[in-house]
Amino acid sequence: MNSHSVPEGVNSHSVPEGVNSHSVPEGVNSHSVSDEETPKKTPQSLIKEYQVRAALKVDKGKEAELVAWEVVDFTKKGDNYACIVTSVEVTYRQGGREQNVTYVVKCNPCRSMAMMNDFVNVVFEKEAKFYQELVPMLNAELKNAGQGALRVAPCYYAHLAVGEEIIMLQDLRPQGFKMFDRKKGMDVAHATLVLKELGRLHAASVLMQAKCSESLDEKFLFLQKDFTNFTNESEDQFKVMFQGNFDIAAKMAEMFDGYEIVVKWLRANAPNAKDIFEDQIKKEPPFDILCHGDCWNNNILFKYDERGVPVDVRLIDLQICRQASPATDLNYLMYTSLNGAERKENLSSFLHSYYTSFSNIFRSTGAQVPFTLEELCSEYHRKNPFGFIMGLMVIPIVLSEGNEAFDPDSMTGDDMEVMMKEFQDRMMGQMRKNPLLRPRLLAMFDDMVEYGVIS
Repeated sequence: MNSHSVPEGVNSHSVPEGVNSHSVPEGVNSHSVSDEETPKKTPQSLIKEYQVRAALKVDKGKEAELVAWEVVDFTKKGDNYACIVTSVEVTYRQGGREQNVTYVVKCNPCRSMAMMNDFVNVVFEKEAKFYQELVPMLNAELKNAGQGALRVAPCYYAHLAVGEEIIMLQDLRPQGFKMFDRKKGMDVAHATLVLKELGRLHAASVLMQAKCSESLDEKFLFLQKDFTNFTNESEDQFKVMFQGNFDIAAKMAEMFDGYEIVVKWLRANAPNAKDIFEDQIKKEPPFDILCHGDCWNNNILFKYDERGVPVDVRLIDLQICRQASPATDLNYLMYTSLNGAERKENLSSFLHSYYTSFSNIFRSTGAQVPFTLEELCSEYHRKNPFGFIMGLMVIPIVLSEGNEAFDPDSMTGDDMEVMMKEFQDRMMGQMRKNPLLRPRLLAMFDDMVEYGVIS
């Protein structure tokens, strides 16, 4: 494709005989830039030709020769938060003929909020090292158990320089994988596939841990980094954020009769919301397992058969992986991605499906299962506060409609209190006019009262 014909926002690079096209500077969008202008730093401009070459070599082999590449966006506002996801369409020569391949690329979002830059670097480090360091070891344990590889996208390249972070992954779309509509609660078929794969991930990590002389988060230090400890300032920033989410939820609950106890609890515990979160993610044997950390609709892809039934799954976006209780992953999924009725009516079946997948790995290797199904059920309810906290954070965002969809770029300044006030105004507007939000929140409030979290 000639550079002048490429739509604005799409990079195009022809590389005949290994030379860059002189008409399109590397990493700069193809629309014209005057001599006086400084090209604006965008997520897409972070992608460089040498990185594309490196990914191609890992994927296709050293003999693969890059011919041309272009950046093609395929996501929209509200699809991603900690990064920008785009794609690189590649033409390469191998075996005497030209072929094509596409890579999905996660990029630093290049936002103006300076206080989030360190956080972005942390989550890119966590995801890249999960793929590079943990996945090979996890897959070795699964292979030993007679199982297939972990269902994640292969990672071909990562660049972690601060402010320039990118990760290049296999594009799963040609295989038929796609995202489930985040505004719809998952049904039993979708949720069960996810739970079974979480069981395999968790079990493999226990077997991997058994072969290490130190805990996983001591061996892989990136696992220790989390919301509240990635910088000296992050503790205060995220304390304001967690407290702000409790305050917003209290205002929402106040709109409905019969939820006075919820309003009272949220307001009383708002100052301690961060402490509750940190207590919930502490690891305690036997529930100290490698967790996905961010397992909700947006971070899962499904493949369907000709009848539209989900038959396969891929876990993506491992940016908040941590060592914690497996029940944190289960609660996160249940309270961010399922409607109240599906969650409550099928909870026993869901936990059984997860536990069967988890325990089968141990039985295949002759290892002892570290806890019983009954102990898992009790642990699940001990971690309900975690699901509640994450549900309060995620649900109002994922159910946002149209122009009200949460866009981090619209948040102004670096003052977390100001940002939370802007966010509160948006969410209260959503609560008044979004028919999807009320039942999801009220079902969650009802669960927390019934399970004794709120009393």
